[in-house]
Amino acid sequence: MALYDPFAEQYNEMVKAGGPENSYQYIMEHLSGISELQGKKICDIGCGQGELSYRLSLRGAVVTGVDLSIKLLEFAQQKTDKVTWVHDDAMKLSKLPNETFDYVVSSLMLMDLPNHRDVFTASQRILKSEGIMIWVITHPCFQSPFSSPLGDGSRKIKQYDSQFWKSEGKGTIRSTVGAYHRPLSEYLNDFIVSGFSIVQLDEPKRMDNSVDLLPSLLAIVGQKSSNHLS
Repeated sequence: MALYDPFAEQYNEMVKAGGPENSYQYIMEHLSGISELQGKKICDIGCGQGELSYRLSLRGAVVTGVDLSIKLLEFAQQKTDKVTWVHDDAMKLSKLPNETFDYVVSSLMLMDLPNHRDVFTASQRILKSEGIMIWVITHPCFQSPFSSPLGDGSRKIKQYDSQFWKSEGKGTIRSTVGAYHRPLSEYLNDFIVSGFSIVQLDEPKRMDNSVDLLPSLLAIVGQKSSNHLS
């Protein structure tokens, strides 16, 4: 998002430090498990500074990375010229043609947007018949705004509603631009209504269990429904 431009450097360093690594690994492994990526057309929505798009391109995929942050796209362009970088809104994907891509991926981005369902609808439009979308978000059951670790591997959840929130920190991304929390059912039902069948649901294990022992991510693999009526 353009709101992230002031935090582009900070976000870039977070990616370099391995912040989204668990999400990247999940997407890479599942795409590779579906088919060979050589020559496959993949759209990385909310590509940020381009790390996931870059890795996919190394596997021979024809990758288009989309983001609304100009500064993050500048980092992406410095990373590789083997990816087509597009400045566009993930909720519209207005610069991308219909039924073009074999796969659409979204890593830790849907929580940042006011309308996740528009992302699903736009992704369904640009996918080929029976194309696959894989999306990963922070786990809505355990990473809710009113939750806190208890120190014994568990977590206390005090509220579980759809809401926009900001953290109580100062000078951080979440304390400034906030995020959107939505229940698990809202994400899944909106995905189905947007024209997808759920193929697989996973809760990847944490790479770092120092905070708690609960899954921090939710990952969904879906296929474009051939009988969907727009």
